[in-house]
Amino acid sequence: MDIAIELVHGWRLLARVRELINEPGVQRLIIRNEDGEDLIEIGVPAVLAGATTRPVLAAVRAIAGEMPRVTIEVVRGVGLERTVGEPETDEEFDRAIDVVKPVFERY
Repeated sequence: MDIAIELVHGWRLLARVRELINEPGVQRLIIRNEDGEDLIEIGVPAVLAGATTRPVLAAVRAIAGEMPRVTIEVVRGVGLERTVGEPETDEEFDRAIDVVKPVFERY
């Protein structure tokens, strides 16, 4: 996992959260106040999968209106940014061919 921490001004918070939700590979966002206390934790795949986008963004907008600065902890999954089905290395591709090739030879 890759974890990044960003300091964001309150007026920019909602726009930045929207950007991060649509960014590939982001798994979780944790918004904290200046004292380091967690204000909200957002599971990005859950937000994208369901109808929970509006309530989450409404909560982020409320936080943005009250806090001058917050920190966002961005948790990204390793390897999730690569294209689905694209082999990571040549060895991985060769192993996949060794599995698939015998299946096609039968037909």
